Amino acid sequence: MTVPRLSLFGDQGGEVIEWEYGEFSGSEYKQAGALARLARETQSLAYKIGPAIVVEDWDIEPVNRTTDPSSLSPVRIGAMLVYAQACGHLSDARVLFQGRTLAKGHMTDERLKEAGFYVKGSDHVRDATRHALTFLRRAKHDRELRESAWNCK
Repeated sequence: MTVPRLSLFGDQGGEVIEWEYGEFSGSEYKQAGALARLARETQSLAYKIGPAIVVEDWDIEPVNRTTDPSSLSPVRIGAMLVYAQACGHLSDARVLFQGRTLAKGHMTDERLKEAGFYVKGSDHVRDATRHALTFLRRAKHDRELRESAWNCK
């Protein structure tokens, strides 16, 4: 999602200028590599301010409902992205984690539909959209979060 700087750092209302979505497939390594490549290609015109990469954090439930190891895939891919950031492979992009329950509770399917961001079919696309919109809203109201996401002080 591309948003105007003033909608996060100023008084302008929230606005999404551009929105693209899709899914990567293949091994987790290939997916992390493709995400890192996309982050490098999506460089802001402002020097040293790259995209924020918001990764779904693992919310530990009191009783785990599954033993399926694929449920931990976001955690593994997120760890690979943090490593890529530490090695300088993300250019100026920053990796941040956000709780699954926070995004699902804030941006329900009904709210996605009302806002025009609901995509039929893929749960992954809807969840990523949910995370992006939730993060943007949080960042608008939290200076420290904005500064950590876009490396500006």
